[in-house]
Amino acid sequence: MIAVKEYRKSVKALELLTINGLCYIVDVSNDTMVEWMEDFNVYIPKTEDMNITYYHPEAIDVLKFIKKCKAEDYQNGQITEMLANRNIFTTTDSPLEEIQNSIDEGSHKENILTMMQTIGKTVSNVASQEKEIRALKQVQREQTKEINNLKREMEALKQQQTTTSVYETRKKSFTNLFRDRRTGTLTQIHLR
Repeated sequence: MIAVKEYRKSVKALELLTINGLCYIVDVSNDTMVEWMEDFNVYIPKTEDMNITYYHPEAIDVLKFIKKCKAEDYQNGQITEMLANRNIFTTTDSPLEEIQNSIDEGSHKENILTMMQTIGKTVSNVASQEKEIRALKQVQREQTKEINNLKREMEALKQQQTTTSVYETRKKSFTNLFRDRRTGTLTQIHLR
């Protein structure tokens, strides 16, 4: 009996979502999700346990509907009216035990479908992130090559500057050696 209860607790945890999970599934930012939670709170099914808010899988459909409406430039009032007309599951603050009972009585197919959709979205996002990481690594390699080329170029310029500087210093020294101190003019040297 204890093993069955533990199993049901893990099933229950999989079927409820956090706000971060919803952001990920619906593909909106956390700030947007928080704003929608405030604006359309009545239509987003949720529950609380130990001061943590969990959202029912049905919230995904509601939030996708809101996202679609926002993309079509509907105002909040219009969206609220449409949600009210859809007879969507409304918010409950049921404790987790009541949710467990509804899960036991509810449609397991829908729960499995929701979990599979979540897993599919996760796998898709992981693959997308792996592509982005590979692209970033390629850019990093190219930038490293460019940095190394620039370092070699700088070293060559420093070397050239040092050579030119030594030459100019010697030239000035020789010029000063042969300058007539009284007149400030150069003395000509005749080599035989």
